[in-house]
Amino acid sequence: MSSVSHLSKKILVASVFSCLVTSTAILSPLNLFSPLAQAQSRRVVYVPPSDLDAPKTSASGITRSSGCLISCLIALVPNLEINKNPVPRTISERPTIYFLSPKHRGSVRFRLYEDSAETPSKPIYQTSFDINNDAGIIAFKLPDDAPTLAIGKIYSWEFTVLATTNKTTYGSATIPENKTVYGSVRRVLPTKKLTEQLSKLSKPIDRAALLAQESLWFETLTTLADAQRTVPKSSEVTDEWVAILKSASLDRVLPYAFVSQK
Repeated sequence: MSSVSHLSKKILVASVFSCLVTSTAILSPLNLFSPLAQAQSRRVVYVPPSDLDAPKTSASGITRSSGCLISCLIALVPNLEINKNPVPRTISERPTIYFLSPKHRGSVRFRLYEDSAETPSKPIYQTSFDINNDAGIIAFKLPDDAPTLAIGKIYSWEFTVLATTNKTTYGSATIPENKTVYGSVRRVLPTKKLTEQLSKLSKPIDRAALLAQESLWFETLTTLADAQRTVPKSSEVTDEWVAILKSASLDRVLPYAFVSQK
């Protein structure tokens, strides 16, 4: 055997061994499942607005009462008391807001207020409707008869599960009084660049990632929520949904599925 051939074989064996070592390092469970690796694998990362806007009310997206509603009536918005986040943004005239609702056979009410630094919040819209759901996530889109949100203004809202005359039962407890969650929203104008980028993206994950980067909480959530209703379901979309809820301190919502309003 020539020295050249012998040397070539040595190089080949060394190369193969090097590849095996590299592959083993890449496939190591510690690398695949470490918190850092998981964080880096997330594509939809919500960036809170950089402005210092704050809602006039200090209430968070959950009720303060004890009982089932403390975990069963939650607005799917960043927890303002925990994260000290500015007001969540939207580019929609009438955005969709998501709630974790308890099992309820009766009416709910939504109220919208226009906030102002000079005057008290002014109620500008109210609607009530019936739901007949098991505990789960429901979507409420501001109806066509609601006023369009003005660019730049901050609005606060409240969502109330109204008590029923027969004291609706949740497990072994009764809820004889109304329960309310609160939140705020600010509408902003999309930039020309954002509009152009969105027009070129068709995949929900890509659109949600861009919307989250632009601090558009409501559109990000709507994009991921709509994508989960497709068949077959995408595990990637579900993973991103779980991750963004965790990032907003909404872990208590995770065990619940979407429910249709019957």
